[in-house]
Amino acid sequence: MANWYDLNGALLRIDAEDEALETPLDIYLEELRTDALDETTDFTLAIARGQPPSPPAEAHVLFKGSVPEAEICILSSHGDRRWFFIPNRISLEYSISERSAQMVAAPGYEWFTGATAAIQAIYAALCATGQALVHAAALSVPGINEGFILFAPSGAGKTTTALALAVQGFGLLTDDAAVVTDRPTAKSRVSVWGLPRPPKVHRRTAEMLPMIGRLLGSKWNSEGEQSVSKNALKSVIDFIPGRSFPLSALILLGNRVVGEHRLEPMRKADLLIHLAKDNISRSPLGVLNDDLERFQRFVGLVASMPAYRLNVGSDLSTLGRTIAAAFMADQATFSA
Repeated sequence: MANWYDLNGALLRIDAEDEALETPLDIYLEELRTDALDETTDFTLAIARGQPPSPPAEAHVLFKGSVPEAEICILSSHGDRRWFFIPNRISLEYSISERSAQMVAAPGYEWFTGATAAIQAIYAALCATGQALVHAAALSVPGINEGFILFAPSGAGKTTTALALAVQGFGLLTDDAAVVTDRPTAKSRVSVWGLPRPPKVHRRTAEMLPMIGRLLGSKWNSEGEQSVSKNALKSVIDFIPGRSFPLSALILLGNRVVGEHRLEPMRKADLLIHLAKDNISRSPLGVLNDDLERFQRFVGLVASMPAYRLNVGSDLSTLGRTIAAAFMADQATFSA
């Protein structure tokens, strides 16, 4: 069976042996499914059931350690090819230059196709189509056809801040997986959209945002988090993953402060350092070509966009007014 997914104008084709192998990827891709209007495909992912093959002997190990779904995971590389391998569970082989990937899941472990291997495959498809996956939230400003990216390390309050803005009328593109596309529009050289995966909400976030807290159950994981249903989220906020907006600003989330919110210009070099630390990996082979290309993309992105540091103040309910006012002021400046 074959299905096509619209990655902001680039077509991803998934050929799976059966529905059980493809359905787990719905957590990331369901809203992006589309009818293929022609035979043009920008990236192909084939998924089969069987014994996952291990990487070839000549492959260099880039990473060996744990991932959320397994204690042992191996990421390796040889030439232009990469392998993601969890012994006796799942394997993924891909080539960005060839625009193709092959995934094999062991019988009984079909759900692994929607875990870390899925993110690796989507990353490859985005790289192959000139797009960059960024660990960040992305939102649109109410009343303005513009978007911005909100950066912060994991655990620094990115999801809480993004959801607080969404409750106040901002469109939530994603809380953790933004995609930057070099596709010029009338307003911007760059656009932003988000992968449609459900946010993980911390218990403290649920307490601070009762509208979101009411959507959650009583079971929390060991880190005090739980995922909120995408359909439930859409019932209370404008959750619009997959929709693209002209990118107008980059915002780095700083420390919380007492009193008023602060949104101030920051040094672009500092933002670039954060962006690189949070998104570019070093391996025993150094920085690989696709990461070098992503870094160059980030350099151009930061150079072309206003950069701000946001220190959230005491009253989350007024944060939206601070952000919206800054965008309105920028619009007035550009139209003057």
